[in-house]
Amino acid sequence: MGLAFNLHPPPSSPSIWIGLGSLVLLLWAFPSLDLAVSGLFYTPGAGFTLKGTPWERALHESVAVLMVVVNPALITLWWFNRRLGRRWLNFDGRKLAFLLCLLILVPGLIVNQGLKGHWGRARPVTVVEFGGDKTFTPAFVPSDQGGGSFCSGHVAAAAYLVAVAATLAGPSSAWVWIALIYTLAIGVARLVAGGHFLSDVLTSLLLVWFGYRLLGWVFFRAGRMTADGRDR
Repeated sequence: MGLAFNLHPPPSSPSIWIGLGSLVLLLWAFPSLDLAVSGLFYTPGAGFTLKGTPWERALHESVAVLMVVVNPALITLWWFNRRLGRRWLNFDGRKLAFLLCLLILVPGLIVNQGLKGHWGRARPVTVVEFGGDKTFTPAFVPSDQGGGSFCSGHVAAAAYLVAVAATLAGPSSAWVWIALIYTLAIGVARLVAGGHFLSDVLTSLLLVWFGYRLLGWVFFRAGRMTADGRDR
């Protein structure tokens, strides 16, 4: 028996996402907080000492592995349901298109090709404050430092898995919480390695959430609207 799709954000309480948005605004208003948080993981003369530890490397590399496993699995599940006339996990072509569009548009185009490729924010490990030679710039301020810090591609890809879990199992399922905890662990791993600032991590989370909400409306609500704007 499939589980009905629900457009509530994962997890369903909006207070979590409002809190994340407030943190992003706080980091924008007080950019020194980014340095303070990254400084918790930096040891003068030694650098970001947790970078390269087994757990940090495992988390870092797990994202690419999951992308290679999860997305073909989604396509296979859709094909299986279509071929055999099943409704396993209530997964159909519309939901597959929704998830693939989310992956391509937000982690793919907006985060990796757009912001990371052109924003130029230096990574923590490369800025002067942490032993590098690059200049620190606040979040949301374009830079010429040639870095790919803003924002985090790994966190965006991990956050996409939260959307996958919500689509397959429902927004209040244990799988959503597991995916969310995994996403937060990826964010922590990027922080301790000096790969990203806190604002980079939070921005990626919010971008994927906004994409989830917007595309969810396009795919699952707009299509059911009548000409006068009311639900059928």
